[in-house]
Amino acid sequence: MSEPSLPTASVPRLVILLNSARVEAPESMAIPLRYAVTAAAMDVAVEMHAVSRSVALFRRGAADAALLAQIRQAVALGVELFACPVALTEQGCRADELIDEMAGVRGAASLLVAGLEPGARFMVF
Repeated sequence: MSEPSLPTASVPRLVILLNSARVEAPESMAIPLRYAVTAAAMDVAVEMHAVSRSVALFRRGAADAALLAQIRQAVALGVELFACPVALTEQGCRADELIDEMAGVRGAASLLVAGLEPGARFMVF
């Protein structure tokens, strides 16, 4: 996992909170990923923060080939993926079990700092 970048006020920022996406329903990632990819293609800085049970989707081996390809496309366009440390603990998952595409582990304060930057917007799924 690479070091996360710090938010910059000069670039529009979209912070996507993944709360309802589930391993049992990987298609629940389709819409958030579509918005993330579209925004990134429009030169918007995009962060996706997985919380609650959504972090389990980013455990190695959890995503099917199609979902993993969508995640990789998003990351290739500059989308940064983060997992909540509390959610990881609740799901019995360690940071070293996450897919390589994850930018890191960040808690609620980091999510709020990114989302409260000038020009930032939140989307919740």
